[in-house]
Amino acid sequence: MIFDYRDTSTLDIAFDDSNHQLIIGEGITIEETLVRRLSDMKALFKDGSGLNDDLPLYYMYNGVYRQQHKDLFEKAGIKYEYTLLLPTIINGECVKAHGHIHGESPITKTNFLEVYEVLGGSGYFQLFKFENEVCEVVLVAVKQGDFVVIPPGYYHLSINTGEIPFNFGDLIVLDGGSDYSLLKQYNGAPFFCMKDDKGNIDFELNSNYQDKNIKVSMVDADNVPWDIPLAKVPLYAHFVANPNYFDYIK
Repeated sequence: MIFDYRDTSTLDIAFDDSNHQLIIGEGITIEETLVRRLSDMKALFKDGSGLNDDLPLYYMYNGVYRQQHKDLFEKAGIKYEYTLLLPTIINGECVKAHGHIHGESPITKTNFLEVYEVLGGSGYFQLFKFENEVCEVVLVAVKQGDFVVIPPGYYHLSINTGEIPFNFGDLIVLDGGSDYSLLKQYNGAPFFCMKDDKGNIDFELNSNYQDKNIKVSMVDADNVPWDIPLAKVPLYAHFVANPNYFDYIK
């Protein structure tokens, strides 16, 4: 099946689910394509055993732009990316991204922000941070058309809870960096997202966090507990029309 993202992303891009190939229109560049396989993050699932280690979980397409906009992105020091999670279940757990936190901005002295738009599918963003001996977890339910800002200080990862690929675009500074070490240390995020045979979703605590004082909030994209300005306009089109608008993510 072909999943067409032209309307939601404003770029001539689609995904062929039959061969896991991204279809790009003329004049579009993707500087880097990466794939995460089960072997890359088996220890991050509740149970990663009994499956092919080469099983693809999700794809990352970094540095996406039309040729005429290359200089705009370079001058701003920002890149546009796609991440596409397949609708795979790992022994009852929904496929997820590895999870990370970004580096520190030399301007704000806090972690870089990241801006997301959901181009297709549905799922969750799981965000968490440690503050005053509390592990604060925010589970953000998202669907096509939603926009989310990841504020400073939060580790974050995406989860595909649907039956089709979960694709989202994002804007991040070029030198934002990604620190994966805490997720490796704790064998994943605080909660595993489980899905039963009837499609019901449940979140189970990762036992490596059981000694933590955990505070959990479950919200949708319009009710996140932070106030960061973000117009609900396709990110790519918004950026090329007004690159300076996104200076706040620096």
